[in-house]
Amino acid sequence: MRALPHRFCSGSYTAQEAVMAHDHTASWVALAEALGPRSAHLLPLLARFGTPDAIFAADEAQILEACPTVKPSVLRLLCSTPPHGRAVEIIKYCTRHGVKILCLDDAAYPAPLKAIAAPPAVLYVLGKLPSFGVTPAVGVVGARHLDAYGARMAYKLSFEMGAAGAAIVSGLAEGIDGIAAAAALEAGALTVAVLGAGIDRVYPKCHKRLFSEVAEFGAIVTEFSPGTPPNAWHFPMRNRIISALCDALVVVQAGENSGSLITARYALLQGKALFAVPGNADSPLSVGTNRLLRAGALLCTCTEDVLSHFHFLYPTLKPAALPAETCQYSALLPEVLRAHGIAAPSTEGEAKSKSKRRSRKEDTAPEAVSAPEEAEAADETDAAQVPPEVLAEALNSLSAEERALYDRLPDGPFTVDVLVSAGASVAAAVGAMTLFEILGLVRTGVGGTYVKL
Repeated sequence: MRALPHRFCSGSYTAQEAVMAHDHTASWVALAEALGPRSAHLLPLLARFGTPDAIFAADEAQILEACPTVKPSVLRLLCSTPPHGRAVEIIKYCTRHGVKILCLDDAAYPAPLKAIAAPPAVLYVLGKLPSFGVTPAVGVVGARHLDAYGARMAYKLSFEMGAAGAAIVSGLAEGIDGIAAAAALEAGALTVAVLGAGIDRVYPKCHKRLFSEVAEFGAIVTEFSPGTPPNAWHFPMRNRIISALCDALVVVQAGENSGSLITARYALLQGKALFAVPGNADSPLSVGTNRLLRAGALLCTCTEDVLSHFHFLYPTLKPAALPAETCQYSALLPEVLRAHGIAAPSTEGEAKSKSKRRSRKEDTAPEAVSAPEEAEAADETDAAQVPPEVLAEALNSLSAEERALYDRLPDGPFTVDVLVSAGASVAAAVGAMTLFEILGLVRTGVGGTYVKL
C-alpha cells in the first residue's frame, strides 16, 4: 500500500500554520468522538455556535437550548474539557499511516456529503477521492450472497460505467460490493469503498488484497475513527454515505431484507437517481430489486440505462455507445475475481439453497449480533428494521399533501382503497403508496395489502 502525504506534514505549511491546522483538526475529531457517528445534533450545534471550539466552550444550558434531546452522556463530554488527548492520538495514527482527515468545514470535504441531514463531522480517507461534481459517481450495491447472474451483472455494469468515466462507489462487503470494486479497478476507474469500521480494520478479512488495491488506485473512506470494530449497527449508518457520494445508485441483486434496500431509501431521501436490475421472478435473491422496480425505481438492464441520465451533466463521460472491446472485457471471468482475492460466486441453485438455510437460521438467531464475522450478515438482513432516523427523515421529506395521506393509514393491514375512501383519487392513492413503499414507510403484506411501519 503506498504511503500518502498527510497535510500536517506538507512543506506548504509554516510551523505556526501546522500547529493551527493540527488544533483545528483536533477540535473537529474531538467533537466527532463526543457526538458519535450519524449525530442529529451536529448541525444544530454548529448552527448555534459556529465552530467545535465554541461548542466546547458553551455551558449545559446553552447546549440544551440548541439541542434539547441531547443525551446526558454526550452533554457531559461536550461540557467537560475537550477530549483532545484522544483526538491527538488519532491524528498521530493517521499521520503515520498516510490517512487524511477531512473536517466538515474543509474545502476538500466532499460537497455531496455536506448536503445530507447528518453528515460526518470528520471523514478518514486513505487514497484519492474523485472530484465529485466533476466526475460522475455511481453507487453499486447489493447482496453479500449472490448467484452467477448477480455477479455477472455487477461486474459488467461497474466495468463499463468505469470505462466510460464514472467513479464506482460501494461498501467493500462480500458479494456485489467487492465485485463492483474489482470491476472498477480492472477498467482503470476510480473506486471508493465506504467502511463500517475504522480505517485500520480490513473487513471482511478476505478482502485484504482488494482493500490495498482500492487504497492505491481509489479511496477507502469511513467516518469511524481508527480502532473502531465493524459492529453490526455501523453498516446501516455507512449506507447513507455510500448513497450521498453518488449521483445514482444501482441495486444489482437484493433479497427481501437486504441491507442494500436501506441504501436505496437513503438515495431517494437524498434526491439521487435509483436504479434496480431485474431478476428472476422466482428467485429469493431478486425479491428486493424486483420490489424496487414495482415501487418506481428506474430499470437498469445495461450501462446506457444509467449513463444516459448524465450525458449532459458530465461532458467527460465517453460516448454512449461503448467500444466493442470494452464490452468484451466486461465479461466476468473467475480468474479476474481471483486476481483480486475474491471467491467465485455460487451457482443459482447453490445460492437459493444458501438463502433458504439463512432464512431458517435467522428465525432462531439471537436478536443482538455484534461479532465481526456476523456484522455484515446483520446488515444484509436488517432492512425490515429501518433505523428510526431513516423513518423520521422519510416522513420529513413528504409534502403536506403526502403527509396527510400517510396519517390516514391505519395501523393494521390495509389496501389502497383506504386512501380512495378518504377522498383521494385512484391515481393519487396509487402514487402515494408507491412513494411510501419505496421510502420504507409501508411494506407489502399478503393478498395485496400493506402494513404501516
